[in-house]
Amino acid sequence: MVRLVPMAPADFDPFFERLVRGYADEHIRAGRWSPEEGLAEARKETQRLLSAGLQTPGHSLFTILADAPEKKVGALWLAIEPRGAFVYDLIVFEPFRRRGYAGEAMHLLEQVARYKGAKSILLHVFGDNQVARALYGKLGYRETNVMMAKSLE
Repeated sequence: MVRLVPMAPADFDPFFERLVRGYADEHIRAGRWSPEEGLAEARKETQRLLSAGLQTPGHSLFTILADAPEKKVGALWLAIEPRGAFVYDLIVFEPFRRRGYAGEAMHLLEQVARYKGAKSILLHVFGDNQVARALYGKLGYRETNVMMAKSLE
């Protein structure tokens, strides 16, 4: 069984640092940023979005708890925006993956988004993240935009 709880202040800095590193890696792999600029650019964009950390208006950060006794198995970041609810990040920590926690957490997040007045949930997945694409497809998400690139090197 999974529960979403508001992220504790002590969990925010480790979440933020992991988020920035992962975001930089994804954009470097996608060719948007060079390895030299990736970390700084990711930090700048993430700090702009979460300008007040856990207290950023319109943004909710959750720790995903599961099992008994409850363990921290991941984290979720949801924003309520004019376009709808937007999932900025979902992470299930490595030792807990492939157990259904991500799907359960997303179902709970739908309830949170409805409660906050959202009519839809949007999210972004990098094209090479087949695991995430499969998960979201299974949960009823459909692709609304596909961006393609070809290397000339």
